[in-house]
Amino acid sequence: MFVLRVLTLASLVLPSLALACDGGACTTVGDGQLQWDASLRLRGMYYAPTRFGVGAGDDGYGLLRALASASFAQGDWQAKLQLGTHAERGKAGGPGRTDRGALDVQQAYWRWAGAGMHVQLGRQEAGYGSSRLLSVRDGPNIRLAFDGARVGWQGRLGALDLMALRPVENRPGAFDDRGERGAHLLGAYATTAKGAGISQWDLYLLDYRREGARFAAGSGTERRQTLGARWFGQSGALDWNTELVAQGGELRAVTGDLDIRAWTLATDTGWRWSALPLQPRLGLKADIASGDADPGDGRLGTFNALFPKSAYFSEASLLAPANLMDLQPTLALRLHEAVTTELGVQLAWKHRRADAVYTTPAPLAALPGSAGGARRIGTQYKSETRWQVNDHWQWQLQLAWVDAGPALTQAGGRDTLFASIVGAWQW
Repeated sequence: MFVLRVLTLASLVLPSLALACDGGACTTVGDGQLQWDASLRLRGMYYAPTRFGVGAGDDGYGLLRALASASFAQGDWQAKLQLGTHAERGKAGGPGRTDRGALDVQQAYWRWAGAGMHVQLGRQEAGYGSSRLLSVRDGPNIRLAFDGARVGWQGRLGALDLMALRPVENRPGAFDDRGERGAHLLGAYATTAKGAGISQWDLYLLDYRREGARFAAGSGTERRQTLGARWFGQSGALDWNTELVAQGGELRAVTGDLDIRAWTLATDTGWRWSALPLQPRLGLKADIASGDADPGDGRLGTFNALFPKSAYFSEASLLAPANLMDLQPTLALRLHEAVTTELGVQLAWKHRRADAVYTTPAPLAALPGSAGGARRIGTQYKSETRWQVNDHWQWQLQLAWVDAGPALTQAGGRDTLFASIVGAWQW
């Protein structure tokens, strides 16, 4: 069955092989252009143990992602269909909801663009900014997609997108994925134009709803409004990326409604010596994602990053950006024109002692037994290397070690090793 899924998807691409051109395969159809693309990713992962060992043991497994797409563009409009199949083998306890899926629609949308405006309707991926809150979620096997609409304008001062989206619920059968019931994402995202200045701004306002939200302070239906600003740019060897976000709303819990008052501040600043061998970049990442100070005060102070990239702190995806403070010095090196590596050390603490340690997968998962008590989560050491073999092939090696602190050990957690190797092909 595993091989059959891959062969089924590959058959969608084979008719286009004779039409090879830059960026996939394409041909002229009437007054338009038909283009075919395909990608394949194999990933082996090992955790010793999973979730810091709280209710779980060591786990090693393999993931496969195969995507094929066809796009037709004519004049001001474009239509795209992307199909995908996703497989998992060897995971303890069986696949998670983003691990396995039979042949299904990953994207299917219609887009019109003209006179500085665009409209996009259908199933689509939606990544914005530095992917702290809105990401395509490339780390997990199944990428994040939404059903809905986006309308945008672009002009001299910048760009503005309006969105009305519903996250897609991944289901294991063929062609059975659907919009997640009771969930939505409404909002606006603006970016200033890259002009003569050295920096740019992102400004956004988002309305988020989901059912079955779970926090240490309570569980229920979550309605959260997010107001954020991001300042980023580069001046010579210096680069920076700073984001400030405030959240309000309500969690309708069984034990009573909780008013949401949460926030985060995230920065990533670096200096690159381009003239030196290996072109080193020394960076410092610092984050504060608010936690809940008092579970009984009628408020929920835990920050929710909505739809963040899974590798928020490292490719190990062990910690979620909620009730967390951290410092992470990094060193990036170009070992070869095709090989880059980044080394980092993350020092992590809980923002509020009374709240829990939160782990992935998104949206959030509170680690049982971690609420209250100690503040220090631990220290994470990471190494992430990328080799771009050619225009089509890429390899990645990702390693991490977590020295568990008292906030983890009090919950039964322990030191954790993570290793992953990724082979990705695109055409």
